[in-house]
Amino acid sequence: MNRLSESEIIEGMRRNDSGVLKYIYVTGYGSVQHMVLNNSGTQDDAKDIFQEALIIAFKNIRKNDNFTLKCTFKTYIYSIARLLWLKHLRTARKILNKEDFEYVEFEEPKPFTDEDLAYTLYQKAFLTLPEDCRKILKLSNEGKSQKEIAEILGYKSDNYISKRKHFCKEYLIRTIKENPDFHSVEFN
Repeated sequence: MNRLSESEIIEGMRRNDSGVLKYIYVTGYGSVQHMVLNNSGTQDDAKDIFQEALIIAFKNIRKNDNFTLKCTFKTYIYSIARLLWLKHLRTARKILNKEDFEYVEFEEPKPFTDEDLAYTLYQKAFLTLPEDCRKILKLSNEGKSQKEIAEILGYKSDNYISKRKHFCKEYLIRTIKENPDFHSVEFN
């Protein structure tokens, strides 16, 4: 995936360019997700906060023809998301008073790497698998034998688990390779 300049991102958002939106997700979501998960949040919270931050950024860009940034777009989205998350925490009463609110320590995001992108591609593809595939692969990754997996999932044959596991792996690999971002990642 080619790097976009801040002006290309802003212009792409004005045009509703889906490629720019994908770029923003790939480059910006990881740090927001990391921040939310490390500060009492869930995966769903991270998705919601990132979406809200994008909507705010989109509105700001659309209503101001001279919109410019003094930071990277990734930092801009992260800043909006951070403020939204603080507001959420305060509203959810996870932070009980103003003094606590002022002393919440947030972990700063680390640079987004090819390894992060590869993991993101894997996660997206994994979530598209049928539920039994996700369970089989998860249990297998935890070191369970095929016989144990068959017992846990209520199947009578560990041969079925073997065949299903093979199918699931192939499906997962194919799904990852079909992702448009696959060729922009260097896998180790």
